[in-house]
Amino acid sequence: MPDKPILMIVNSVYQLVTAIHIRCRLINGQEAELLLTDVTPQLEEYLPKLQETGLFSRILFAKTHDLNSRYMVGTQEEISEGYCQVNRILQWGLSDELQDYSQIYFSNYDTFSRMLACRYYYQPCSFICYEDGFSTYVIDYLRENRAAVNIHPDGRKIKDKIEYVLLYEPGLAMRRDNLPNRRLPKIDPKDEKFRELLNFVFSYTAPEETADFIFLEQSFRAEGLKTNDLELMRECEEITGSGRFLVKPHPRNPENIPYQLGITRQYACKAPWELVLLNGHVKNKTVVTVCSNGALTSRLVFGMETETVMLYELFEGKVLWQEDKVLKRYLRQFHRQFSGQEYYVPRTHYELRHILNYLGGRHER
Repeated sequence: MPDKPILMIVNSVYQLVTAIHIRCRLINGQEAELLLTDVTPQLEEYLPKLQETGLFSRILFAKTHDLNSRYMVGTQEEISEGYCQVNRILQWGLSDELQDYSQIYFSNYDTFSRMLACRYYYQPCSFICYEDGFSTYVIDYLRENRAAVNIHPDGRKIKDKIEYVLLYEPGLAMRRDNLPNRRLPKIDPKDEKFRELLNFVFSYTAPEETADFIFLEQSFRAEGLKTNDLELMRECEEITGSGRFLVKPHPRNPENIPYQLGITRQYACKAPWELVLLNGHVKNKTVVTVCSNGALTSRLVFGMETETVMLYELFEGKVLWQEDKVLKRYLRQFHRQFSGQEYYVPRTHYELRHILNYLGGRHER
């Protein structure tokens, strides 16, 4: 057993659920520290409950949101301005000092993770990338012509430090970075002890109200993308009926536009979607989305069957900056291998109406 602890970096709620799972399932016998960031503002709210669990010997908080948008593009000289002051930048943004680690688990190839790789480059500290939704399967973040930082002598150091990538379904990986993929065991929905642990950390309470059809919004507006997702929401609402339709807003979108436009009533549940699934509060419901990873979570993470309608064949716009075609291959491969009998991908608006009417009739039984 290594003498040095493990560090786990978490930027999102989905990552936090997976990090806790890894802590309990894969590294239960080793000392581990957790580092939460302000990339998702509400993560800091979970810190007191996480401390109570005793899962981690220390929990740090880091302000990385603004840092992560810097030193990724520009001239090599401009990128060097940041990487020549790595230690000062890391020290300034952290709630406490880092120590020596045997492994660092991360999900995002952001500036913070890349600077950590520089900090530990000459130490026996390996980096392990763990699943962060479909981006971990389809995006080669280290491709040289993807970003200027990937050819910078310091920005690219993270590639040398990565030991492997942990995925719930490594066979679905379509990246071309040549990094080894290893299987991350699924979360067992029958594991009551683990479900109670997550419910405690997130202070879970069941949704006060729900609907037969739940549309998972994506962060298109937060990223400035022009799409037809609002038109698709309105079409689904008109087919199913307003009383049976509800849009779950994406936390990164600055405004709840579907609510403001009258497409949906207010979505009141603040609990992470993963816990809504794990606690069985999506049973006998239909999940609708363009291609949100949340709609795939039930199968990828929990091995559960959930009625799901994916609208990516009717979608107009780009989901990913450079890898849209790879994402579509990934979604089609998922459809062939893991979708099950309750998974629908309409290719025409006529098919969409037929599927939603059919599922609506099933809900009424």
